[in-house]
Amino acid sequence: MQHAYDEILDFVTSGPSLDQIADFTYSVATLERLAYLLDHEALGFLNDGEREELAEFRKCDAFMDQLRIRAQRRLSELQNA
Repeated sequence: MQHAYDEILDFVTSGPSLDQIADFTYSVATLERLAYLLDHEALGFLNDGEREELAEFRKCDAFMDQLRIRAQRRLSELQNA
C-alpha cells in the first residue's frame, strides 16, 4: 500500500520521539483504504493489484508494530532506570 509506505517513511524521517513512535497511528485516508481492502478481501472481490496492495500494507504494519514495541520497551527501561 503505497500510502502506508509513504506515511511510514515520512513519519520515521521526521525524527519522532519514542513517545511518538509508540503512539503512531495511520491517517484516516490510509485506514479507510485498509477498511475497503479488507471488506473486499472478505467478499472475494480483490483484484491482483489490490491483493498486492493489502499484502504490502501488512508488511508495513508488521514493521510499525515492531517499532512500537521497541519504543514502548525502551520507554519502560528509561522509566525504570
